[in-house]
Amino acid sequence: MTAAEVAAAAGLPEATFDELVRYGLLSSRSVAGTDYFDEDALAVARLAAGFYRFGIEPRHIRIYRLAAEREVGLFEQVIVPILKQRNPEARKHARQTLNELSKLGQQMRTAMVRAVLQGLDKP
Repeated sequence: MTAAEVAAAAGLPEATFDELVRYGLLSSRSVAGTDYFDEDALAVARLAAGFYRFGIEPRHIRIYRLAAEREVGLFEQVIVPILKQRNPEARKHARQTLNELSKLGQQMRTAMVRAVLQGLDKP
């Protein structure tokens, strides 16, 4: 999809979509001089539109990109030694490990956000 198509599908003004690209929240691949975005970009754009409805701009949600990069760095420390084995079974094991780590990370973020939010209710 082109930038205009993703922006329209996500319900974002094109200027806001451009900010998502500028802050590194969306990336494209260029084909014949035209930038195209994939389904992941559309998912991020839709989530950004949800935040935007609350006045949270792309520059604010950049924290999620930074947190994701740090999380991937942590996962790499576990996965790279497995991949160095260079055999099909090791690659399969690495994919399984990465999927499990990803699920654990998502569950950890959810639990931590919930715990912090509970603290906001207390005087």
